[in-house]
Amino acid sequence: MISIDLPRGLGQHLWEVVKDDYDGDLQAAISAFLKLHEKFGWKEQLCKDVKSIRSEVHRQGGIKTETIDEAINRYRKI
Repeated sequence: MISIDLPRGLGQHLWEVVKDDYDGDLQAAISAFLKLHEKFGWKEQLCKDVKSIRSEVHRQGGIKTETIDEAINRYRKI
């Protein structure tokens, strides 16, 4: 059995969703959550990676349009 401590409001909301959308079947709700995470979780990581790269580029003084164009052309030739 898995046990998690959630803030009161979040725990109530979770149980309402499980009751209303999954007929009280917590296993089905968790299974659906895991399928969604498998399907869309990589997008969250990609967003974090892009933000990190943007921050580093900004820290190093930015990037010129010509550099971006060169990188795109190099990528398209591969």
